[in-house]
Amino acid sequence: MGTDAASVPERVRWAVDVLAPQPGERVLDIGSGTGASVGLLLERLAATDATGRPPVVAIDRSATAVARIRERVADAAASVEVVLAPLAALDASLGPFDAAFGVNVNVFWTSAAVAELRALAAAVRPGGRLLIAYGIGPVPLADAGHLDGVEAAIRATPWFSVTDRLAAPHGSGILAERTAAPVDE
Repeated sequence: MGTDAASVPERVRWAVDVLAPQPGERVLDIGSGTGASVGLLLERLAATDATGRPPVVAIDRSATAVARIRERVADAAASVEVVLAPLAALDASLGPFDAAFGVNVNVFWTSAAVAELRALAAAVRPGGRLLIAYGIGPVPLADAGHLDGVEAAIRATPWFSVTDRLAAPHGSGILAERTAAPVDE
């Protein structure tokens, strides 16, 4: 599947570069929106993982977004599973994922995102990467205050360890590593 370079925002390219997905990995794309990030992931990942499962799972809570993603990746449908659900309702059996990321996903800066981080911890493998990224420029979510909130939310859980705070011309974000699984009480 080729990616139309003009239709992929620089902040999305930057985030995928930071995530650095490798062939053989499985990636969860959170809040995929138009599916532009899915195309970039598919260019870097193998067609399936060792078990024959799609290397990319795209989750979005919007039926309109899910329809756009499915349309955009129709020629690579076997390599992508598209899920209509809020992140907090992520089915852990879709994993394990080597990495998960979201660009401009508002739940991480509008709340403590505990249910969402718990769902991610259940689906991302130990040592797996989590990138919560925001665009710079006309996107108003890249200021230090938003990153402070995202970093605090991640640090407040026992499931992820923040490894880096990133800022570049096209994006900013918090990179974390999955350190512990949620314990059901």
